[in-house]
Amino acid sequence: MASEFLVRIPLERIAVLIGPKGSTKKKIEDLTETKLMVDSNSGDVIIIVEEEELEDPISLWKARDMVKAIGRGFSPQKAYQINNSSYGFDLLHLRDFVGPSTNALREVRSRLIGQKGKTRNIIEQTSGSYISVFGNTVGIISEQRVLQIVREGIIKLINGSKHSTVYKFLEERIRNLKGDKDKLWVGLENEEDMVDITDLDELERLIFDDEEQEES
Repeated sequence: MASEFLVRIPLERIAVLIGPKGSTKKKIEDLTETKLMVDSNSGDVIIIVEEEELEDPISLWKARDMVKAIGRGFSPQKAYQINNSSYGFDLLHLRDFVGPSTNALREVRSRLIGQKGKTRNIIEQTSGSYISVFGNTVGIISEQRVLQIVREGIIKLINGSKHSTVYKFLEERIRNLKGDKDKLWVGLENEEDMVDITDLDELERLIFDDEEQEES
């Protein structure tokens, strides 16, 4: 018996999902024992699994999360980490927090990225996670045991907490979890730095998706 799951990703990420000569698509299929049917015109990705041949019962969900992660800005190499049973994926929709305002969306994304990516980098280094701010979403790939902590820290930033407060929250929670007494982050000179809109690398991560290209 076959099971199917539909994921829709932005059209601009289809080529990344497929990869050179289909290499990324094949890698996901091999890792998860699934079949990906990709519609390059709509962004629809159908994930198919033959349950009687499946060794890992959660492979369908791993494949789903890998596809979602690549669709929301992660590189394939980072998305492959989701296949590790100790890793997980989470996706926050910023409009759920800031509403329809374009200015509010731009501001909160700037807070999450920081000048030249400093805020995002500190969160990643402190937690050992990967963060992608793409369109109106924030994706997280991390160890399962710290995933909820990172999610809480990002939500605090979205809701207006100071950067230094969030860094200390992450440091203390993760240090307690891991029993690590070493300091896990170094503060910025200006913790409220916003992303420089002239930085082309960051502009690429701040793409405003059209509603029809946003993940359903």
